[in-house]
Amino acid sequence: MDVVGQGMGTEVVDLGITRAGVARMGIHGSGRIAMPALASELAAALLAHRIELEIDVCELFDAQLRGGAPPVVDARVARAFRSAHIPDAIHLPADAVSRGALLALPAAPYVVVYGSDELRLEAVRTAHAIADLGFAVKLLNGGFAAWVAQGFPIEPPAPSEERIAAL
Repeated sequence: MDVVGQGMGTEVVDLGITRAGVARMGIHGSGRIAMPALASELAAALLAHRIELEIDVCELFDAQLRGGAPPVVDARVARAFRSAHIPDAIHLPADAVSRGALLALPAAPYVVVYGSDELRLEAVRTAHAIADLGFAVKLLNGGFAAWVAQGFPIEPPAPSEERIAAL
C-alpha cells in the first residue's frame, strides 16, 4: 500500500488493485459487488429480527400523534440534547442507565433509543445497557438526523445553526 497524494485533507492510498483484480472481486461497471441473494428462510429471519430491534421515525411520529408512543431515550451527549431533541425524550446516555431510571419511565412494551444518526454507536451502547437490565428496547432507525430530515418537531425549536451542531 503506497501513499500517492493527499485529497481533501486525507491521504490518498494506492491499494495496488488492477482491473483484473477488481473483476475477480465481482465488481462490475456499476461499481456494485455481485453478491448472491440470501436464501428466503434466512432473509426472512434476519428481516424479522431487524423489525424486532428497530423502529422507523415515521412509525414513532405516528405513535406520538396517536398518543401511544413508547418512552423515548436520547443517548447523545448532554450538549446535543440541550440544543434540540425529540419531543418528550429523556436524556439517558449509556453510563447513566440504571434500573431506577428505567422504572421511572412510563409503562410500555418497549423503550425507543436514538442517537445522532445510524453510524454513531451511542444509541447502541444505551440500548445494550437497557436490554442488560431486562427491558425491551428498539433503536430509532436513522436516529435524530433522520427525525430532523423528515421535518418532525423538535424541542426546543432551535435556530438552524444550533440544530446542525446537535447532529
